[in-house]
Amino acid sequence: MATITVGTNEIKWLRRCFASLVDNDTEGFDLDVHFVDNASTDGSVDMVAREFPQVKITRNPANLGFTGANNVGIRTALADGADYIFLVNPDTWTPPRLIHAMVEFAERWPEYGIIGPLQYRYDAESAELAAFNPWTNIALWLGEQHAFAGDRLDHPSPASSFEGRAPRTLEHAYVQGSALFARAAMLREIGILDEVFHTYYEEVDLCRRARWAGWRVALLLDEGIQHHGGGGATTRSAYTRVHMRRNRYYYLLTDVDWSPVKAARLATRWLVADLLGKSVVGRIDPATGARETAAALMWLAGHASTIVERRRSHRVLRTGRGAA
Repeated sequence: MATITVGTNEIKWLRRCFASLVDNDTEGFDLDVHFVDNASTDGSVDMVAREFPQVKITRNPANLGFTGANNVGIRTALADGADYIFLVNPDTWTPPRLIHAMVEFAERWPEYGIIGPLQYRYDAESAELAAFNPWTNIALWLGEQHAFAGDRLDHPSPASSFEGRAPRTLEHAYVQGSALFARAAMLREIGILDEVFHTYYEEVDLCRRARWAGWRVALLLDEGIQHHGGGGATTRSAYTRVHMRRNRYYYLLTDVDWSPVKAARLATRWLVADLLGKSVVGRIDPATGARETAAALMWLAGHASTIVERRRSHRVLRTGRGAA
């Protein structure tokens, strides 16, 4: 069992995060706690090495993004023979029994490839799981609809049938990467995070690939974690806006469950909104919206061959599930 935490100048969160991880109940299994640092300059690595000598540290020479840095840790954990891998953000606090509870669930329900706890508001002064954070509120509101249900375009739920389902689970469209527990056998089958995403939508993609391969994906309604949300990211930054836009299109274009007509209809709706500055993370002026949308579209054009290859591999995953 391994946990992977990626940090980029996240020193203000790391003490409480790692203290909760290294003190977790690991009766019956070994736990490796990994810290993958994305070229921080705030002393994060030195602090973790000094205060948490049991944590295994990897220093990336450059910022590889959330996806690339997590993959560094995932590859290490898989090479070390981990059965399960828990991706957990720096701005989290993990309750003492959470990892044990997720391992127990995975052992009892082998058809689940990805699970995750509900997320509660972060409180540095308390260990209580008192109130849901915004992501959980949205996830519970959307329930088991498609990831793009908020765009008001009807599309089937990705959830599996109720037959054979574990109790007290919600098969939401995805488990957020800030607290995502994955079965190593599944990762070896479907592959790890798609590094083309760099940041945003990579976990949504991983969850859909898991389902295409026949694995269940679910949130555990009786388990929770504190998560601040956003961490060191600036929500309305140009980086965030451009990555979320381009990755949304990339995700849609590589989704073999969507008909070309329906995908074109949704992409057109997005394009009009983006050009008008109605960003996925807030409104901006139309000139900035047009400029950033053009940058996203140019990026997509440059990745046309990758999109074709991803669609081919995704069809193989889905066809394999159907044949089983």
